[in-house]
Amino acid sequence: MFDKDEETDEGWEDDIRLDLEEECGKHGRISRVVVMSSEPGGRIYASFETEDGAARCAAALAGRWFDKRQLRVEFVDGGDVPPGPPTGSAA
Repeated sequence: MFDKDEETDEGWEDDIRLDLEEECGKHGRISRVVVMSSEPGGRIYASFETEDGAARCAAALAGRWFDKRQLRVEFVDGGDVPPGPPTGSAA
């Protein structure tokens, strides 16, 4: 979803997190979004309160384009999601 080496604006991680929270929030209630800003690959994890919300979001976002990159969506077990602040808090 992003290339950490191309991002230069201060606070870019928060901007991406907020954008994703807004878009994903259309499909279900989000409990946490984690932007993996220091690792290659542009990964972002979104945790939903329900599996149904996660499935609706995945169906809506898979294959869409964001900043010239096509999104790929995968489900992971909640225990595999890295720690991060809850939605609505400063990173």
